[in-house]
Amino acid sequence: MASLEEQFEQALMEIQLADSGKHLLDAEAVTECIVAGENVTITLDLPSDEQLRKSISEQVENRFMQIEGIASVRIQMADQPGNGGQAPPSQEAPGVPRAPQRPQRQTYLENYDAIIAVSSGKGGVGKSTVSVNLAVTLVKMGHKVSLFDSDIYGPSIPIMMGLRSSKPQMEGDAIVPLEKYGVSLMSIGNLVEESAATIWRGPIVHQVIEQLLRDTKWPGGEFMIIDLPPGTGDAQLTLTQLLEITGALIVSTPQDVALLDALKGVSMFNKVDVPILGLVENMSGFVCPHCNEETPIFDKGNAQRASGQHNVPFLGRVPIELAIREGGDNGAPVATSKEETNTSKAFKEIAENLITELNNL
Repeated sequence: MASLEEQFEQALMEIQLADSGKHLLDAEAVTECIVAGENVTITLDLPSDEQLRKSISEQVENRFMQIEGIASVRIQMADQPGNGGQAPPSQEAPGVPRAPQRPQRQTYLENYDAIIAVSSGKGGVGKSTVSVNLAVTLVKMGHKVSLFDSDIYGPSIPIMMGLRSSKPQMEGDAIVPLEKYGVSLMSIGNLVEESAATIWRGPIVHQVIEQLLRDTKWPGGEFMIIDLPPGTGDAQLTLTQLLEITGALIVSTPQDVALLDALKGVSMFNKVDVPILGLVENMSGFVCPHCNEETPIFDKGNAQRASGQHNVPFLGRVPIELAIREGGDNGAPVATSKEETNTSKAFKEIAENLITELNNL
């Protein structure tokens, strides 16, 4: 079944803008599409012809109501007062063309200096491992950090942070985030049974993510690290709609197949105007615990080469070490160790490079 985004795009491509011969996407007539549960709000930037506006609005509403899971559709114009658009034409300076304006939208986590989305093109490359250890490393560097596990289908943060049986407390109608190793965190894995399968369609995923963002009593601070699910689907689009994401960090292994999918993630964030803060190469060589020699099981250095070819900053590489796996399974991330290891040095370098890229923004 096509994703919600694909169904929306198909619907908009079926509607032509008057006699221009272009559909609404080609004509860049859609400036905003926000999904809140089963409700959709679409902002259109159309000529001032009232008959045209009425016709296009009716076509969009009727077509979107045919999409499964959508209960209501609201159409608004970009130049309507109160929607973040320009003033009515009678109030504009004569001869000055009106620039399309995006409407103001609800955003969450505004009490954080930087919201960092940790992404990967595919599963199994260590995205959650990087998220957890990066958060802990930033805390050790003296920063106030929170961690949000937005992987609704496969949350792993509770296990990696040693909170797999912990449930958050309520403070009135607000959820109090859990805390471990100085990191405030929340995950759907701490709200549902560990063995339960979450079989939800896109609109429900959107609703759950928004509820966790809205109803959690986030303390604020310098960094919010968001561990995204793998791929480029509904959850990623939801978060770009609900948050002003400062930038994205892409995790990949050195394998060509993983890098190909990682670059799709770069493309996705570029399309939704989220800056790419950098690429991290995980599993970059196996370090033998006996002889300390390194073997490039999944190759080495390909992520750095790819970052150079695609003009993406390279933040660092993380080796394969037994301590990383043990720390993830035991709920004690390797970055919590007081002993300085190759891995802890790697995460510190990544954190420092990340802060440099944030300052460059």
